[in-house]
Amino acid sequence: MIEDLIEIAYAQGAVTCVAQAADGVDEYELARVDSVASSVTVTVRADGKFAKATSIEGYLSLGQVVRACGLDYRRATSSARQYIH
Repeated sequence: MIEDLIEIAYAQGAVTCVAQAADGVDEYELARVDSVASSVTVTVRADGKFAKATSIEGYLSLGQVVRACGLDYRRATSSARQYIH
């Protein structure tokens, strides 16, 4: 699921910054479609699993990230699509 979200974010130009910590944690900053002044930070654990997503509003679910960043999941795998409804 998180791999699909990151792949789609890259493909749609939403990834604005990537940071990697020494412990293997990756942070992706994604542009929002509803605000140029803020972004969404998605954190992925070293084992490749979703850790958290945050914005100025607080914690976000993956579905909220998709909506806030205007990501189009229509071409995603069927297993990814089931989580955004």
